[in-house]
Amino acid sequence: MGKWQRYAKGATVMRIAETGNWAAVLSSGRVRVIGLDGTRTIAMRGVGDIVGEQAVIDGKPRSATVRADIAVRALVLGGREFDRVLGRHPHILRVLCTVVSERLREADRNLGSQGSDTVTRVSRLLVRQADEYEVDGEREVRVNIGSQAGLGESLGLSRESAVRALRVLREANIIRTRRGVVTILDLGALRDCAG
Repeated sequence: MGKWQRYAKGATVMRIAETGNWAAVLSSGRVRVIGLDGTRTIAMRGVGDIVGEQAVIDGKPRSATVRADIAVRALVLGGREFDRVLGRHPHILRVLCTVVSERLREADRNLGSQGSDTVTRVSRLLVRQADEYEVDGEREVRVNIGSQAGLGESLGLSRESAVRALRVLREANIIRTRRGVVTILDLGALRDCAG
């Protein structure tokens, strides 16, 4: 049931606003889910994840673009095949409900912490400054931000928003902060956050 499909790195798997009557279960590789602006990564999905199920379930246009981050192999199920699988294996419906619920919680967390928009803006500023100060071969890059309030102000954010964004990056072990200095521990991951 279904057919196997391969996508090269960078290939568009699904496009926002297109009518989708199929979903894909990833058996290898990783994809980026890209938001309305066409540039910001809102989620990453990997082996065992399903993409495109929302459009199959509600019959509405796709709400995001999905692009292969690395080479991907996926089992593609058309709408009818999808319905047959659910009919034959009703327990899968419970799993699907769990997936949808988890994604809703993920979206709520992003909104609650002012999500990726704030993190993206702070990350972009830190990457720009790191590019100015980075010394070849240096593993950690230190950036002087002055104060968290000043950082927020320079980006048109409140101090609280800047603090939350820095906390997200700190908890992901991408940066370390201390008295007006941000130490970038993983510049590659920070670039990913910056989009």
